[in-house]
Amino acid sequence: MFIYKFRTHKLILSILTGLLLVLSWPARGFPFLIFFAFIPLLFLEDHINSLKYKVRARTFFVHAWLSFLIFNLFTTWWIMYATLPGMIAAVILNSLFMTLPWLLMHLSRRILPSRQGPVSLIMFWLAFEFLHGRWELSWSWLDLGNVFAGYPAWVQWYAYTGTAGGALWILAINILLFLAIKQMRKGWFEARKARINALMALSLFIVPAMFSFHTWLRYEEDASPTHVVVVQPAQDPYDPAVSQQEVAERVEHMIALADEKINPATRFVVTPEGANPRGIWRHEAEMHYTIRRIREHQEEHPGVTWLLGSFVYAFYDDEDDIPASARLHQQHNRFYDVFNAAVMIPPAGDLQYHYKYKLVPGIERMPYFTLLRPLGRLVDRFGGIAGSLGTSESQEVMISPEQIRIAPSICYESIYGDYTRGFMLHGASMLFIMTNDGWWRDTPGYRQHNQYARLRAIETRRSIARSASTGISAFINQRGETIKETAWWEATAIAADINKNHRLTFFSRSGNYLGRFATFLGALFILYMISQRIIGRQGSKK
Repeated sequence: MFIYKFRTHKLILSILTGLLLVLSWPARGFPFLIFFAFIPLLFLEDHINSLKYKVRARTFFVHAWLSFLIFNLFTTWWIMYATLPGMIAAVILNSLFMTLPWLLMHLSRRILPSRQGPVSLIMFWLAFEFLHGRWELSWSWLDLGNVFAGYPAWVQWYAYTGTAGGALWILAINILLFLAIKQMRKGWFEARKARINALMALSLFIVPAMFSFHTWLRYEEDASPTHVVVVQPAQDPYDPAVSQQEVAERVEHMIALADEKINPATRFVVTPEGANPRGIWRHEAEMHYTIRRIREHQEEHPGVTWLLGSFVYAFYDDEDDIPASARLHQQHNRFYDVFNAAVMIPPAGDLQYHYKYKLVPGIERMPYFTLLRPLGRLVDRFGGIAGSLGTSESQEVMISPEQIRIAPSICYESIYGDYTRGFMLHGASMLFIMTNDGWWRDTPGYRQHNQYARLRAIETRRSIARSASTGISAFINQRGETIKETAWWEATAIAADINKNHRLTFFSRSGNYLGRFATFLGALFILYMISQRIIGRQGSKK
């Protein structure tokens, strides 16, 4: 009977944490719940730690993994519309990765001689998010700080910390509330500690929130407007153009939508990821039908620069360093790469290219392709390609004829704050996001993606023009406030005057310094744990 109750108790706590995380998450959740979401899991860990001589650490690992499995499944199930095997792999693996910092915290409490509370969790979690955004299995969609994407007035201080500051905020309040509740059940002295921890938790919530609301109300953009038109063609990504007539019809449709909003002040037309119905060979790009048609349109509207989403194919010369992603063109006997690209088409002058750097694992990139090349056929089953797309070697801005520097971001790239701020270091004054969210159909996926863009605006204090083929196209100001947006699957265009900004935020200059510092401390802490484990074993042998 005791064993049954013990197992049920653990299961309930695990499920409760998972559900609270789900209910707090964008696009329809309420983020305030996340300040309580980890309390059940902290009680579970504390209970198992008190029985560490009877219950193994793997018991906690399994139950913590269940919490994050629920979280991942019910917030990112929509990946199945693009790739069911990929969704299953992403949910299972990311749940395991999220469990690791909790396991390290639990092990530290078992190993280290002094009384170790759950505070080390903050260090391990920040290090996890930092590292998880930098390897080829990267999936930063569920970084804790993203939970406030729908409530930008709460987190204006992301301009100083990025989303890592949000994770720190969430974990610190959860831990303080957990300690307060735990101490409240004990004697008078412990109850006094409980009141102190509860007061600290309340203060920790109020002070950043009040600072944020104050910034929200007082922040003013410098008046430096640029008129931008965003096109949303509402093309089904599962229905590609095949014939030349279909290609021409889609290009004409896109131009017609833009013409509805273009005026003499317009400087940019932004189209979504993959807006060009067919890919472009870079060495003959000016002869491509879409480019020629846009050039003709620019003659009617001088001064308008287009940003076109398109696949780009590029040959390598014999003397080039051929990357692992390259493939052999059988007819020409030359290696070439395929890029998911943004192409800037100025009214006059050469085309400019940005190649997507942050590729979606399993869809656009086989992780560690050099080592796993024999598994290429498996990627096909994931809905991707038997290999990987090419990536850019450097992070460069696009420069218009008026010398306006643009940060181009293609789809998945826009969830990476630390990557996005790199464009600002190169002088970008506005951010253009080009995406195609129709792969996920009418699900929370495209709404989450749209709201995450608001955090990039806060972090960098850059106005955003967001063009989505079948998601939500929008204009977002430097406070992260949506000033205009489209409906789902609506063929339309929208226009707005958005302000440029050349000043760098603290986050733009410093990046994810919280993550870097936590990684350094975490590495030292793990070495200390290992040394104490060795010393403990040697002591037990004497």
